[in-house]
Amino acid sequence: MRERSDQRQPPGILATDGTGLITSFSKRCEDILGTPEVDVVGKASLISFHDPDELAYRMKSDLEPGTEVDGLFGFIVTSNRRQNPPYRHWTYVHRTGRRLPIDLFVSPLPRRHGDSSEYVFVLQEILPDAASSDILPYPSQLLDLANDAILIRHLRDDTITYWNDGAARLYGWTSKEAHSACSHDLLQTIFPRPLAEIRTMLLTTGFWTGELVHRTKSGRQITVSSRWTLLKNADDVPIGSLEMNTDITAQKRAQEVLAAAHEDLERRVEERTTELSDANIRLQVLSRRLMEIQELDRRAIARDLHDEIGQALTAIKMNLRDLSDHPSGGWGATAQKQVSDSVSILDQVLQRIRNIALDLRPSMLDELGLVPALRWYVGRQAERAGWTHQFCADPSMTRASPDVEIACFRLAQEALTNVARHAKATAVEVHLEAGPTDFSLVIRDDGIGFEPDKVRTGTSIGLSGMEERVRLAGGTIDIRSAPAAGTEIRAAFPLPHRMTGMPNE
Repeated sequence: MRERSDQRQPPGILATDGTGLITSFSKRCEDILGTPEVDVVGKASLISFHDPDELAYRMKSDLEPGTEVDGLFGFIVTSNRRQNPPYRHWTYVHRTGRRLPIDLFVSPLPRRHGDSSEYVFVLQEILPDAASSDILPYPSQLLDLANDAILIRHLRDDTITYWNDGAARLYGWTSKEAHSACSHDLLQTIFPRPLAEIRTMLLTTGFWTGELVHRTKSGRQITVSSRWTLLKNADDVPIGSLEMNTDITAQKRAQEVLAAAHEDLERRVEERTTELSDANIRLQVLSRRLMEIQELDRRAIARDLHDEIGQALTAIKMNLRDLSDHPSGGWGATAQKQVSDSVSILDQVLQRIRNIALDLRPSMLDELGLVPALRWYVGRQAERAGWTHQFCADPSMTRASPDVEIACFRLAQEALTNVARHAKATAVEVHLEAGPTDFSLVIRDDGIGFEPDKVRTGTSIGLSGMEERVRLAGGTIDIRSAPAAGTEIRAAFPLPHRMTGMPNE
């Protein structure tokens, strides 16, 4: 016999009912086979881990004539129990499909009397440097190798009848000290739900899995992942339960630390989000105030141009015209020509001032509303640029708030200015469409189009300015364009009430 390898790993422990359905699955089994406990208990058979070709071949070649077994699982149990020592080499299949050499020991769960309808299986992975004789031949020694705490209790009063070395290492009480003690009293168990509910589930399904809080002999509180399997006698009457516990205290503490860090991060994110939201609100207020000031300045400048400068220039023009009408005043021909030219120049300056004043703030927007102002502006721009144009307003259009009307007019002004500068369009359409609670301004052209995303990421702020103005007025905007496909701008603004408006043109 080879000397036992120092690198021998602890075995995995699982339990099954009489059909091979797995009712308990240790953490070490998860490590060996790569399958989580939740995917196995109550769902998978021990047979599913065996290499099917090997199992079929052995059942055909090893089964003595006349020997009767209850299916593949019955063959595994019978085959192993005939061995001396009572274990056998098998090939198991890892979750990834990798083949694993396994020494398998099988034993009926401990009973006072009668045959067993449940079994404990001990899986010892055969490492490349480990001899097959490394596995120990006796059930208690095999179970003592397990890292998990394994105990068996009477169903009636939960007194302990078996306590392995893993339990002694985890909790501090020896097998002698723990024997006949009520496990829940000894370990001061804290259950995740009432014990009566857990008992009902155990009796109904044959197994239960959950987390328990225990206290060790030294007084330290630990959290364990606990797996219970119902034990029955030969008459199929429940008589006890097998419990396997894995210490997950460090894992739970790490989870608590992680949860606390996550909560702290969420709190900081929430605080930062609130700060950004407040800053955004302040920025919106500032932007709205700047636009209000801009409109007030435009209105004031337009009024000054029209009332003050325009009137002064008109007076000069009239004086010059009076002078030109009296040649007897001693004007020479040259002076008469200069006065006439000055009158013509003043006519041009006055017209330019009127245009600037109208562009800054058309008085009809305040006096008559959005529909007449847009109709006039679209026609004026089309005449300047040489477009064919169509303007249409829903007959049921209502007067919106001054802020919304100004935003809508400025959007059209910016859009048509861009069409004149960049689009090379021949036709423009402007529509005002009324809905139940809002109205839409739609501007279309047949120009060369553009790529909105590229324009937004460039140095131009035209699109961003239009979008910001509409958003501050409580509206939404959609800009659609593509090279050689023209452009459509659709903005929707809130409409507080409905009333009869201007007819279509």
